[in-house]
Amino acid sequence: MATAIVGIGILSVMQLYTACTQQNRAAIGITTATFLAEDIQETMAGLAFSDPAYGKTYFGPEPGQTLASYDDIDDFDSTGSPSNFFNPPIDSTRQPIASLSDYAQVVSVWPVYPNQLTANSNLSSPDMPQTTYTGAARVTVRILHRRAAGLAWSEVYRTSWIRVAE
Repeated sequence: MATAIVGIGILSVMQLYTACTQQNRAAIGITTATFLAEDIQETMAGLAFSDPAYGKTYFGPEPGQTLASYDDIDDFDSTGSPSNFFNPPIDSTRQPIASLSDYAQVVSVWPVYPNQLTANSNLSSPDMPQTTYTGAARVTVRILHRRAAGLAWSEVYRTSWIRVAE
């Protein structure tokens, strides 16, 4: 009888250990995703709202621009340009983090009205075109993860903030 009780106790401890390991792995994934989203926010913090040279002429990267020369927030938008799907993800200095190639950062920049911040919250049916200048924009960063190369991406984290023209 004592052996059965001890056996059940050990089995319960093993199940608890497995559950804790899975939760720990999930927590590490969420923490990593949070840091990757913060890296995008830090990168964009010092950038102009509109392009310093072209003003509001272009939405997205200007001709010839690369990640290193992005100089305004809409340059990071990946809605119309899959090249802004950052995989491997980038850090706050715009350097790729090769060791995290199972993660990706997807950035979208959409105009909102300064007095109506819920505008363009449904991007499948936007209230106004993405190229509309309102003096305010919602920046959304989605962090995607896949368990192995070739598998489908799944969203693990999403955050957004409002950026207003200087």
